[in-house]
Amino acid sequence: MSKQYTQFYTAMGSGSTATSNAFFVGDFRLISVSVNSSASLGVPAAGQSIIIQGSNADGLRASDLGGPASNTGWSTITQILPGSLNLAGNVGSGVFTFDPPGYRWIRSATSPANVSVASATTIVFNGMSF
Repeated sequence: MSKQYTQFYTAMGSGSTATSNAFFVGDFRLISVSVNSSASLGVPAAGQSIIIQGSNADGLRASDLGGPASNTGWSTITQILPGSLNLAGNVGSGVFTFDPPGYRWIRSATSPANVSVASATTIVFNGMSF
């Protein structure tokens, strides 16, 4: 009988850069993403957003994923647009669930690479095993 477990990973927090490191989620049946932002992404016309990306890359090393600056092998799972956490540009919080996740790796990014928004945004991934 296998033991069920959960794991938390803070992808972005205080002082974060625009793209988080990758988090291995291949063992999880359920992934939840918690977003808490104290910085506005601006008006929807500005085109800024928070992006959650997934990859099915083989291997367990950062070099297997192309590094944080690489988009090779990464697909956008969802995009959190301005106003989706509230009506005033994304100052607020929200929880998103992926069941089943369907990918091996997950990461978050801000678009465009807005480090000031990233440093005022906390993104936490929580995985639950089979």
